[in-house]
Amino acid sequence: MLRKVLSSVGHVLESLFKTPRAKRVDTVAGRLHDRWRAPRRLDGGGYEPRIKTTTDRAWAKRHGTDRVDIANTDYKHLPRDWQQENRDSADVAVRLVRDGEKRGADLGSEKFMEEASEEVHKEWLRRNGERAPAEQRLPYRELTELEKEKDREVVRAALGR
Repeated sequence: MLRKVLSSVGHVLESLFKTPRAKRVDTVAGRLHDRWRAPRRLDGGGYEPRIKTTTDRAWAKRHGTDRVDIANTDYKHLPRDWQQENRDSADVAVRLVRDGEKRGADLGSEKFMEEASEEVHKEWLRRNGERAPAEQRLPYRELTELEKEKDREVVRAALGR
């Protein structure tokens, strides 16, 4: 009981000290997680389970297991290792949107979408290129439309669409 109370207090304090940008990144990362799991939605509620193992020792200790159903867990309750890729992608996209706003770019234009999506893809490759399948290691312009759409979805999440 005390552990839960202390954990809740810790989360409140953490959120109080987050910068507006960090809060925005968290919001976008949560949006990305929700968009990923949406196709897994079950008619009776919940999502088709997707059980994974976490390396987040603190999370595992709190939950008594190192296994997490990432589809049926809200982003903010995921272990840190399962939040990381969404947070990294959100961080890139939030920066690109902010930079676009600063330079007066038309954030609704196809040009902005494609330029930002290409940058999202480059950054994703930098983080994941070694373990990515060959069809995802291509430069953005050579990707299939299906693969490009994944990068565009990250930009849309940062734009609030």
